[in-house]
Amino acid sequence: MKRYFWLIALCLWTVVSFAQTFKGKVTGENGIPIPYAALYLKELKWGFTTDDNGCFQTTLKEGNYTCEVSSLGYMGQTLLIKVPAKGLEKNVVLVERIYSLDEVNVKKGAEDPAYAVMRKAIANAPYYRKQVQGFEANTYLKGSGKMTSIPAVLKLSKEVRTESKKYMGKLFLLEEERDVTFRAPDTWEGHVKAYNNTFPEEISVQIGLTTINLYEPTIFGKVSPLSAGAFTYYRFQLEGCYAEGGYLVNKIKVIPRNDNPRLVAGDLYIIEDLWCVSAADLYIRMSGLKATVKIICKEVQPSAFLITSTSMETAINMMGFKAEASYLASIHYTHVNIAKQIVGQEKEEDVPLPTIAVQSKKQQKIQQQIDLLSSKKDITIREAYKLSKLIEKASELADTLRPVHKYERASEVGNRTLTTDSLADKKDSLYWAAIRSVPLKPEELQSYLNKEKIVASRDSLRHDSIREQSIGGKIFQAIFVGDTYRTKNKKIWLSLDGLPSYIPEYNFVDGFWLGIKLETGVKLSDATQLRITPSLYYTTARKAIVGQGIITLDYAPRHRGKLSLSGGVLSADYNGESGEARLVNALATSLFGRNDMKLYDKRFLSVDHAIELVNGLLFSASLTWQQRKMLDNHISKSWFKREAEPNIPPVSSFKPMPENELLKASFGLEYTPAHYYRMIQGQKIYETSKFPTFSVQYDRGFPVNDAKLSSIYNFAQFTVRQNIEFGMFNSLYWYVNTGMFWDKKNMQFPDFKHFATSSFPLTGRSFNTGFSLLGNYAYSTNTRWMQANVSWYTPYLLLKYLPFLKKKNFDEALHFRSLVVYEYRPYSELGYSIGFSDIARVGVFAGFDSFKFRSAGVSVSIPLSLFSGD
Repeated sequence: MKRYFWLIALCLWTVVSFAQTFKGKVTGENGIPIPYAALYLKELKWGFTTDDNGCFQTTLKEGNYTCEVSSLGYMGQTLLIKVPAKGLEKNVVLVERIYSLDEVNVKKGAEDPAYAVMRKAIANAPYYRKQVQGFEANTYLKGSGKMTSIPAVLKLSKEVRTESKKYMGKLFLLEEERDVTFRAPDTWEGHVKAYNNTFPEEISVQIGLTTINLYEPTIFGKVSPLSAGAFTYYRFQLEGCYAEGGYLVNKIKVIPRNDNPRLVAGDLYIIEDLWCVSAADLYIRMSGLKATVKIICKEVQPSAFLITSTSMETAINMMGFKAEASYLASIHYTHVNIAKQIVGQEKEEDVPLPTIAVQSKKQQKIQQQIDLLSSKKDITIREAYKLSKLIEKASELADTLRPVHKYERASEVGNRTLTTDSLADKKDSLYWAAIRSVPLKPEELQSYLNKEKIVASRDSLRHDSIREQSIGGKIFQAIFVGDTYRTKNKKIWLSLDGLPSYIPEYNFVDGFWLGIKLETGVKLSDATQLRITPSLYYTTARKAIVGQGIITLDYAPRHRGKLSLSGGVLSADYNGESGEARLVNALATSLFGRNDMKLYDKRFLSVDHAIELVNGLLFSASLTWQQRKMLDNHISKSWFKREAEPNIPPVSSFKPMPENELLKASFGLEYTPAHYYRMIQGQKIYETSKFPTFSVQYDRGFPVNDAKLSSIYNFAQFTVRQNIEFGMFNSLYWYVNTGMFWDKKNMQFPDFKHFATSSFPLTGRSFNTGFSLLGNYAYSTNTRWMQANVSWYTPYLLLKYLPFLKKKNFDEALHFRSLVVYEYRPYSELGYSIGFSDIARVGVFAGFDSFKFRSAGVSVSIPLSLFSGD
């Protein structure tokens, strides 16, 4: 007992001796508290905010400080405070700001002065995007949430009503103290020093320092008003100007041109001459969520305005669940490293900022163009975009940390590590009182008291229950969801695919497939790994074993090197790689009695290799042997007693296939000019290219044993495809494919050129490829052909102009497909679809033979990995 007494006394003496409390309240002239007002201690580079009642508190060493107090819409105050040994309580009254527009004369029809400000801000955004080269900071974060309503249908259950009483109307709280280190381009190291959480264990909640960069093209997943294309999506209005801290600040109202949830609204505060952001007050929304975010920036170094405090209030209304949440963060910078300026901006004292050291003629030329454009008092939108690109290019050339490879980008994910102190969740109330930037409200204090009662009541049972849940949860995950197991050194792993892989297929030929698929592998070096993927199934109707094994060596990741050996016995689709997803066919067969997919027995062995010769140029080669024969249905009727169609493609081009062999060599080249990429977890991940992708393929079928039973042919095809993104929301995908066969003999139907066709209303493919109204194998050919597909995606086309659909998050698209095959009439499809990019879409299509109407139908596209076929 004596030991604890001296420990408590030591803690109290430490707090009193070295940390005095500075607290108070910020109100308006009318005495009403100002929520989330910003305070900034200049000597400490320390920013924090008041709570929603205008209250603040922090602990400071005894001494003198300069404290800036501000809130959007109020005149800021600079206080010279002296914190004595007993602490200081200081209430602050802010006067409502009156914005000056005396010198602004906006004539009817004339351009709003805000546009001149925004053109400069947008042009300089690339520099400010990379201005911070590194910093070290201590942060305090606080988040709270309260559920206010649940769906009425759930209230019908007595158990749900009883359980919901634990959560309804009660405030839950989470606090965190964290040390953060940032190094350009994207290395983040975080260390959680203290952590406190009253949210129920069933609710997973995490908050962290939001790494907001106001100058990125997107912010909170929305189009930023400072992005290069901002004038397309936003209107701007100058609401006033005011002087603060030796700078002239412009308040710019941001107005979305369309009521689109992918746009933000609110106010930006832009500093004249520097053209950077001093504050932002933004309103964002998405499905079921509305939030107001306030961001305050302070001049932590000369001409360098960094975020010092952030606050957010959120209202959630989703499927009958209603909740409220709030968040605030205060940042205390201990070290900041700022990049040298590129643009010759000047402060009011006309003292130029330093420019980058010019090292090449190219940099000199770019710098001259930058200086010429930035010296203009006003610039056009076109000049703003040009200046933005020049500054971005100059930043890249001056960046000594950029990757050494020409087309490599810095990883978007970056190097992010987070560690937690072993005693982070055991800090006492004295510790928390010393680090909080806002006092606890009675409701928040009660939340901690409730948490202590709950913990105390179940401590005796917690260990065993957690252990049982942990073991049971792992078994459930492994069997039903799938899991990956790794050795301690993480060089060897074993992955199970979960429940869908045990019964992956059902069809009239095989019945159910019952078996297992797994993957194992070993990491041979940092750049090389060996993967083995076996699968083995028993077919319930055919009573045969099917399966395959694939051994893959991944090497030279920067050159996408891959060597694989595969072999097995499968019931394969005549349509090959263009065929519909096997799971879609299983759904069509079991539920609707359709067997559009026709299958044959394939026994095969294949060696494949691919390697990039230079960046963007992929060479591939393979040698394949196959033995093939026809199969019959082993199930005559569907679950609903519908007669099964014969397992024969219903087209004139199909001829009964004798048992035969194939020996085929295949060679391919695929090239995308200037293809930028990122290295993520050792893999080369390409960005969307500004250029088309060209590919050429040549196949040669050779005679095997008895040439009469061998498929002999020459095949070549040429393909061009491209996805063009214009603006933030619009994209155009186009695809052209043409080719031919020659010197062919004894060709079998699996070797024909097949197209992505399907008349079933559900498809596992994207609408970008294939046809929605043609039956499988309808235009399969061994002659020559040409195919073209075009899809245009846009947020507003037809339905989105309806008032009740304007705020919905889906997009619209138009589709055109055309196919010309020798000895067939030209076929085309026109379609319109709505959905979410390529994730899920519903479309209506019309088909035409030589411009004459043929058919119409509806198609649903869900191109998820779950639907991928063999």
